[in-house]
Amino acid sequence: MRFSNPSILYLLILVPFLYAVLLGIGKKRLREKARLGKLHTLNKFSSKDLMSNFRLESLFVSFALLFYIIALSRPQAGTRLEPVKITGSDIYIAVDLSGSMRVEDIKPTRFKRAKIDALELVKSLQGDRVGLILFAGDAFVQCPLTTDYDAVVTFINSLDSDAVVSGGTSLFAPLEVALKSISPEEDKYSILLLLTDGENTKDVNEKVLKDLQQRGIKVFSVGIGTKRGAPIPLYDETGRRVGYKKDSRGKVVISRLSDDLLKEIAEKTKGYYFEAGAGLNEIGRFLSTVNAMKKRELETKKYTVYEERFQIPLVIGILFLLLYAVTAVKTKRESI
Repeated sequence: MRFSNPSILYLLILVPFLYAVLLGIGKKRLREKARLGKLHTLNKFSSKDLMSNFRLESLFVSFALLFYIIALSRPQAGTRLEPVKITGSDIYIAVDLSGSMRVEDIKPTRFKRAKIDALELVKSLQGDRVGLILFAGDAFVQCPLTTDYDAVVTFINSLDSDAVVSGGTSLFAPLEVALKSISPEEDKYSILLLLTDGENTKDVNEKVLKDLQQRGIKVFSVGIGTKRGAPIPLYDETGRRVGYKKDSRGKVVISRLSDDLLKEIAEKTKGYYFEAGAGLNEIGRFLSTVNAMKKRELETKKYTVYEERFQIPLVIGILFLLLYAVTAVKTKRESI
């Protein structure tokens, strides 16, 4: 026996309280009747003893409350196994760690917004496998594909502003790593999501794009930043801002969202491009698209389902109320 809502059982403390209140009311009524004469004389004109009658009615009402509370706590007994098919896709999240991700045109920064998007995505997944790729000038797998969402969340939370590096950006580095990490038999169920400002300081790798097309791996991207852009802040070893990045002529460099290449990659791989908005709606749109895609059956699990038994105390509670009603009505008729 178990209870689905065990906290409801704390209300059982009301049962003795109700019984005491009803007894008090009954005694008060007895005292009022005693003013008319002695109780043993009044009992001659009643089919039941007055004292035992109100005690019995109080008991019936209290027991009715007791069993109603038990019914509300949803007692369960007996189990059965139900098979549940788990379906899903393989999603690699690639987070840009290049220096331009420190820019603050998207609050609090582009990098922190990428973290927020990644966490929002992982916490919204159900059944899909997810992995984490980090990239800047190069790329590597931080967390392989897994259904252990807590582990992925831990990896994402461990990233901080110190993880952001300089040295250029290659949008094709995470694509190449994904190609190596995804097994060919899982291609049509695999997705790569780029969280980046779109800046690419390396050469365009047409071979990688061709391989993605041939294998059917879809690339989605979220462009994080604004077209207006902002300067790239620089920090010292203590994390204190010391200025902004400048070019060879001493002019402050303005980093802007570059979405042309992101859109091209998404189009060629039959994915989609989303621009980061104020309400995190890009992740919702991405999930809607992924959920509409064909998913493979990952596994079939059997879950233990408990049989509901709330009907039993509910019926018993109703019976006690009926007993109370019958007792009260019968007394009323005979007293008349």
